[in-house]
Parts: sequence; C-alpha cells; structure tokens
Amino acid sequence: MASIVSALFVHGKDRMNRTSVNKHLTEDDRTRIETLLNEQMSIRYIAERLDKSPSTISREIKLHTLESKTCSCDCIYFYDCKNMNVCGSRNCKKLCRNCSKAKKYCSDYSKSYCDRLEDSKLKLCNGCSKPYNCHFSKYYYKAAKAQREYRDTLVNSRNGYDLTAEQLMAIDETVSPLIKNGQSVYHIVQTNNLHISESTLRRMINSCELEARNIDLRNAVKRRQRQKRPKDYKTMKVIKDGHKYEDYLKFKEDNPIEIPQMDCVEGSKDTKAVLLTLFFPITRLQLAFMLEEQTSENVVACIDMLEEILGTELFKEMFPYIITDNGHEFADIDGMQRSINGEKRCFIYFCEPNHPEEKGGCEKNHEFIRYVIKKGTSLEPFSQADINLMMDHINSYKRKELHGRSPYELAKLMYPEDFISLLGLEEIAPNDIILTPKLLKKPDPSN
Repeated sequence: MASIVSALFVHGKDRMNRTSVNKHLTEDDRTRIETLLNEQMSIRYIAERLDKSPSTISREIKLHTLESKTCSCDCIYFYDCKNMNVCGSRNCKKLCRNCSKAKKYCSDYSKSYCDRLEDSKLKLCNGCSKPYNCHFSKYYYKAAKAQREYRDTLVNSRNGYDLTAEQLMAIDETVSPLIKNGQSVYHIVQTNNLHISESTLRRMINSCELEARNIDLRNAVKRRQRQKRPKDYKTMKVIKDGHKYEDYLKFKEDNPIEIPQMDCVEGSKDTKAVLLTLFFPITRLQLAFMLEEQTSENVVACIDMLEEILGTELFKEMFPYIITDNGHEFADIDGMQRSINGEKRCFIYFCEPNHPEEKGGCEKNHEFIRYVIKKGTSLEPFSQADINLMMDHINSYKRKELHGRSPYELAKLMYPEDFISLLGLEEIAPNDIILTPKLLKKPDPSN
C-alpha cells in the first residue's frame, strides 16, 4: 500500500512539474488548438494533448475569439425576404437582407439563432461544414490572431511606469541633480529610497521622463579612439631580477594576500606636477599624493612621508608588497624598499612593459580622478587638501562590484582604525558626492 501511495505521489509531482514549466502557450500550441477545434475536439481532449489544464485552454479560447460579420443579417425571414429600400434610400439597389443596417428600419425583422452554435459548448464556428452559406455572425479561434494579441499584451505590459505624477516628480527632484553632480545611476539607486530598479531609472532617463538626459550620463557618449604611440617610442629597459611580474605571480600562488598597486597620474604636458596613487584591490580604496615632479626622488620622498605618518609598523602591515609599472619614476627600487630608519619596509614588484592591465584595478580607478580633473589639466593649482577632498568623494562612492558598498565602508571593516584616522580619511554623505570639475573649482575672488 505504501509503495502505491509513493508511486502516485511521484506521478502527481512529475505531472505538476510538467505543467508548471512553460506556463505560457507558444505559437505552436495555439496552432494545435486551432487544428483540434477544426476537428471538433473537446476542451478536455485538447488540454490532454497539449499537457495543459482545461481552464487554461478555455481562457485562451474565450480571450481570443474573433467575431466575423461578413453577413450580419440574422433575420428569421432571411431566405424569403425580397424587401428593398426599407431605410428610405432610393439610390440603393441591393436587397435589404444583405445590408447590416436594414434591421433597424424593417418592421418584419425577427432575430433568429444558429442551432449548431447554440448547441455547442464552445460557441465557435471552427469546424462548421457550411461557413459560406451562413448568414449569422461567425465566431472563430484563429491561432495567428491569438499569437499577435498575446505578443501585444506582453509588450505593452512592460511599457510605461507604474508611478503617479507626484512620484515621478519626486524621483526627478532627487535624481537629476545627483546625475549632474557626476554620480552614476547605480550609486543613486543604492543610496536613495526610489522604489525603482536601476534599469527602470535608465529607461526613464533614455525616454526623457526626467530633467537629466542621456547626455548627462558619464559613459553615454561614445569614447574617442585610443591614440597610437609613435613608432620611436621606447620603454625603459631595466634589469629587475626577483622583482618581475613572473616573480609576483609565483609569490601570489603561495601567498593569496592583498597587494597594493602604485601608479602616477599626469597633468598637462607643459607642467611637472603629478599624482602618486596607491590602490587596494579588495576594498577599491585609493590614496593620492601630490608630487612636484615625476622623478624617482619625489616618489621615494612621498613613500617616506607616508611611513612617517603611519609609523613603520603600520606601514609594513598595510604595504608589505607593492606592484607598479616600469615608469622611470619607479627606477629607485632600493629607495622605495628602504625604511626611514634604514631597514627594509616593503618589497616592490613590476608589471611587464606595456601591460598596464596587470594592475588594472588602479588604472580603472583613475577614471574617477579624471571625472574631477580632466585629462590635460594642470595639477599645479591644486593643493594636497584638494586632492584629499577629491579622494574622499571617490572613496565614498558606491560600487556595483562591491555589492552596493563604498571603498570607505569596506576599509573601516578590514583595515586598522589607526590607518583611517592617521590619513584623515573622511566619509562623504551619498547625496553630497560630486564627481565633476566643480568639486575643486576655486571661487572667484572678485565676487
């Protein structure tokens, strides 16, 4: 008895799984419905053939039944009627039984019904043997029409927005100023209770529902083609045994730890000031320091200053290893690795020449700096306080790759508290973040 119950349970579960998958009828299903209706099959038979419930087939037929009025005179005297001009028009020369308007004026009109249609449970003319000699209104299920109506309903259900005018206005007042401050759609959705998804907000912007337009989005405009390096370009060839990228990969195999990435961000070509950046790949936290000139002496001096701020022990904890590129400013390996007290403070690895993607996180994060300081802009007018303010805005910015958190939030969870406080890192409120040049725009002294 138990085996029989178990078998029935499995059979019922399998049937439930079959009917729960692909609940929507396909175009092939509708064609089969029309064919079986033309063969005078019942709803239950059709449902079994299509492995659907009878209620599904019944709803489909009722929803997509087409009424055809090729000859709409349903008078009981249709075949015997010879009346003409019952409407009063003397120019009409056809019999009134062939006119759909005649029954409004004819005093002899008496409605009749199709016996076959009345006796049918489906109330359909599919499969009728006398469709062309019938003077009644006809009702058909047509697969092609049903499929078109289904597609129209499916598409229209995804158009528009389920919002009132007041809700749309509130979203516009919140979103548009933030977009014009350089914030991304993802960051705005993560930090504001908008009750809409990121994709919905993007569609609203693309369809001009908000004051902000597609052109205001940072990456909406097609980027320029990357310029090619001149043929006489030569990379700096320096022997760095033990510090090469292949040594870095071998070290990472046995030591899966976070290794900061170091690089320089240049200003305009006719000025010397640059930014030295240090990037933490896991948290996406990035630090930036002003250098008067892009030289190895200034790089070593900046690292020495960072060690003095943090203390030697904390510096070693946060920067035990650093990977950078082959720029001439990173040529003094011993100076970068040597502590201010003479001992060793870190170990430097180098990417392969012309392969910046090997420290791609740092390169990618430079995009945020370029949002505020455009490429080709001189860095000399900015102070270290300006750079710190810019990096606070960047590090407080929500990231999709961090699952809606900011680098600052993760840094507080993962790094020592002294590291955050000694560097003076501050979190910016989400809606106060500005990632456009106006963040560092100097006030006009004349005003």
